[in-house]
Formats: sequence, structure tokens, C-alpha cells
Amino acid sequence: MLPSFQRFLASGLGSGYSPIAPGTSGSIAACILLFFGLMLFEIPFLVGFVVFSVAANFWTAPAAEAAWGKDPGAMVLDEWAGMGISLWAWLWSIGIEGGELSLVHLLVAFGFFRLFDIWKPLGVNRMQKLSGGFGILFDDILAGWYAGIGWFIVFQIW
Repeated sequence: MLPSFQRFLASGLGSGYSPIAPGTSGSIAACILLFFGLMLFEIPFLVGFVVFSVAANFWTAPAAEAAWGKDPGAMVLDEWAGMGISLWAWLWSIGIEGGELSLVHLLVAFGFFRLFDIWKPLGVNRMQKLSGGFGILFDDILAGWYAGIGWFIVFQIW
């Protein structure tokens, strides 16, 4: 049994309980938080968001896997970590120079993240097979990195 606060956190503040595409719902919730958080608090918010979501995953993922099974749909805090990581490319290319995160930037990051998280190429699928709850998180971290690379390429061309 997962304690209620741990369950609430693991589910991305409840966004993972969507009956349709909980991973996408969790990613959308992360996008909303990231968009407004970056508008209000800028770069420190992104850093804090990623650090918090990764650290909270280490606390919630093993318990969620034990209670809900391997890579449970309701567990979307890993999507939050991956979404945040996908925006590090924005930070490196635009954010450090003082550029604001636009809705287009966020939508491209979201699209690439969901693509790599669902498709699971280039080792993402292998990461998901890690045990002890680590597979829940590490496939999304790698998908986030790939999404960031895709984002960077698009905006270098654009």
C-alpha cells in the first residue's frame, strides 16, 4: 500500500489518474507547471523542477512499482522529470541568453518527449527494464535527453 501523499506525488498531483493516456496527461500537467513556473521564476524554476522531480521519483517509484506493478500508468512523476529534462536544450540555447520560453518551444519539447517516451528507441526500452523502480524513471530521463536533442536541432534549423 502506497501512503496517500506518496501516491499523490507519484501520480503527478493526480494527473496520472486520467483514464485516457495517463502518461500524456502527466506530461501536459508538467508542461503547464513548467510554462507558468518559468514565466514567473525563470531558470531557477527549471533547475528546481528537474531536481525535485528526479529526487521525488527515487522516493516514490520503488513503492509505486511494488504497489501498482511494473511501470504503472498512474505513476507519471517520471514524465515530469523527462519533460523538465527535455527543456534543458532551451536553457542552453536560449534561456541563458535571457530568451523567454514560448508556447512553441514548449510544444516542440512536449512532442519530442512523447515521441521518444512512447517509441522508446536507442536504449530507452532497455532503461525501462531496470528493476527496483529505477526503470520507471530512467527511461523518461533518456527520452527527455533525446527530446532535448531533437528540440535543439529543430531550433538550430528554424
